[in-house]
Amino acid sequence: MKSLLRLKRFSDWIFVLLFTVIVGVFFYRTIVFGKLPVPSDALVGLYSPYRDAYAVQYPNGIPFKNFLITDPIRQQIPWRKSFTDSLRQGKISLWDPYSFSGAPLLANIQSGALYPLNILFLLFPFAAAWTMLIISQPLLSGIFLYIYLRHKKLGNLPSLFGAICFSFSGFSIAWLTWGTMISSWLWTPLTLLAVDNIFDEKNRNRMVWAFIAGLSIACSFFAGHSQIFLYSTLFIVLYTLWFHRRAFLLRNSYMYLTGLCVVYILIAPQMFRIIEWFPQTSRLLTSSAWQSEGFFIPFRHLVQFIAPDYFGNPATLNYWGMWNYGEMVGYVGVGGLLLALIGIGSQTMFWLFMVIISLLFAVASPVAYLPFQLHLPLISSLQPTRLLVIIDFSLSVLAAYGLSAITDTIKHKKAFQWVSVLFLLLVVLWFGAFAPKLFGIPLDKVILIKRNLVVPTVIFIGSGLLLMLLITLKRHNKFLPLLTSCIILFTVVDLFRFGWKFTPFTDTSYFFPTTKIISYLQKQPKPFRIMTTDDRILPPNVNEFYGIESINGYDPLYSSRYEEFAAAMGRGSPNISPPFGFNRILVPKNVQSPLLPLFNVQYVLSFDDLSRMGFQKVLTEGKTMLFVAPNFLPRAYLVEQPIFLINKQAIMNKLYNPAFKPGISAVVEYPVQTINVPLTTSETVEIKRYADDQISFKVSTMVPRLLVVSNSYISGWHAYIDKKATAIYRTNYVFMGVLVPTGSHSVDLIYR
Repeated sequence: MKSLLRLKRFSDWIFVLLFTVIVGVFFYRTIVFGKLPVPSDALVGLYSPYRDAYAVQYPNGIPFKNFLITDPIRQQIPWRKSFTDSLRQGKISLWDPYSFSGAPLLANIQSGALYPLNILFLLFPFAAAWTMLIISQPLLSGIFLYIYLRHKKLGNLPSLFGAICFSFSGFSIAWLTWGTMISSWLWTPLTLLAVDNIFDEKNRNRMVWAFIAGLSIACSFFAGHSQIFLYSTLFIVLYTLWFHRRAFLLRNSYMYLTGLCVVYILIAPQMFRIIEWFPQTSRLLTSSAWQSEGFFIPFRHLVQFIAPDYFGNPATLNYWGMWNYGEMVGYVGVGGLLLALIGIGSQTMFWLFMVIISLLFAVASPVAYLPFQLHLPLISSLQPTRLLVIIDFSLSVLAAYGLSAITDTIKHKKAFQWVSVLFLLLVVLWFGAFAPKLFGIPLDKVILIKRNLVVPTVIFIGSGLLLMLLITLKRHNKFLPLLTSCIILFTVVDLFRFGWKFTPFTDTSYFFPTTKIISYLQKQPKPFRIMTTDDRILPPNVNEFYGIESINGYDPLYSSRYEEFAAAMGRGSPNISPPFGFNRILVPKNVQSPLLPLFNVQYVLSFDDLSRMGFQKVLTEGKTMLFVAPNFLPRAYLVEQPIFLINKQAIMNKLYNPAFKPGISAVVEYPVQTINVPLTTSETVEIKRYADDQISFKVSTMVPRLLVVSNSYISGWHAYIDKKATAIYRTNYVFMGVLVPTGSHSVDLIYR
């Protein structure tokens, strides 16, 4: 018996190694040629000043593979770099000064700030570490799923098959380059394994497994995507109630408490930050966009489970389906889908139940609309298409059971029935391609549809024949491994073709290169901010990678006050009434607004010549020009005349009043006692230390003065004068003010 166990463990190591090799083959462009699985080709191909820097070699712009997946270079990568840079300096940065004129960093869950694999960024250069993080997603998700399926008594090959189906499924490929969504889910199979062991009365290490469950759930949270973390947690709870409900209700309560304690102790530091930040954001006030196109999966898009590119592909610039391709594709391979159908049985009803329930709430239907019509808290703010992660995961487990059944107990008739069903679906799709008017298919898309049906059809025919042959010869054991391996190989080829088509592998020189304008800005004395007048110039958050502060930002969570302020600036009037129309991306472009000087915007990047407006051109790079803004205010300054107002509209009206003088006056939302006399040259503000979450000043005044600091006013900031705590007042609608007494003082602003 012991020798048999050792043999099983050895074979498992071999298959884990085999899966690692399969993942390596998918990333061969990285391993062999040094290409990065990062959409940085879209950064240099779509945006200036990068296009300008490469204009000589590429007059029409650098070709890029996939315009759809620019979010990783505009969100996840800059945020991760900002936080890991602070770790390299031996501290944990809580504040992000680079976007929205400052915003919380640790409270931004998508920064993945506390994810354990961030240790890679301390050991390797950033681009290499990010690449390893991306590769870790299919690798770890597949290994954990393989181990879980082996625990469920499935054979090596079926377990390997299930791991391949999920690791390279439509959801996994669509969100691979984000580095957060798959990372949040990949811990789920490890947690399921832990749950099974916790409720195994014969297991002597149940407490250890309780800790593993807690650590896995915490890692899922830290990975950086709250919605996927929520889905994972709900999935684990349902799994526990389905398979272990009696033990869950009657025994081992201390096990639950242990796991929960581990989770809450680990996630508490970041969770408290998120809870504190969320009420201050516009997300709390924004109504759900559930009636918008593409919020749910249209019924017709279910054909992408059979033919992922039926509606084209953004990588080939011919996608004609609804909204976002990545939100619609749940492909697990034709072979994977076929075997998932075969895997349905009394033993796998939980997985079928999860597929059906997830589809009910993901596909556009009255059932899916219900949570949004009822305005259910939290649920009604989630994008239901992300339920594809549960669907693909459950289908992959069913596929593993299906392959196991093929080589074990399944009858020829059942397999033939499901092959026939899938065959009929393909026939219908082909019929639609030849009779497009009956199905409402645009005539100009017919050739595309026919072309993109060929590969799924070939894969289906090959997989179906292999399955029938496998069932026919299953009594001849010597053929089983070979035929099973052929089925797996067919699926690997199918999923790799799909994955390689969508995923960019880019040259390292495209990874956030430095241009003439960027280099110039990096060399200027800090602090200052920039703004852009065109969406095609230095997109929001990209400036963060270079340590350049901006008034722009791209994040689902940002200050509701800041959104109102930016809207008033863009409108050129004191109008702060919703809707504002920013939709997560906030880029004020009005350089003539009287609010501009308050932002500490020193430099403006534009395609238009702003010289006639009083802006001074300092640099040109291709079509992009860099200007110094006139009358910009420093980051911190003393004012003569604080104006006390509380009402938001009254404050904005005052800021837009032609009589209001920025730098001389300031609107403060609390009555402060100062002496209204002109400033003298001996009254100064000197920045002694400027860091992400701490600013130190030396301030000299002749009378009590209001010190205005144009950083976003957000709870968590604390002020100290000569090391003694003092109040911070909201000033000029969104910024900070501190009352400084007469004399020379040290003033410290610290975010914690």
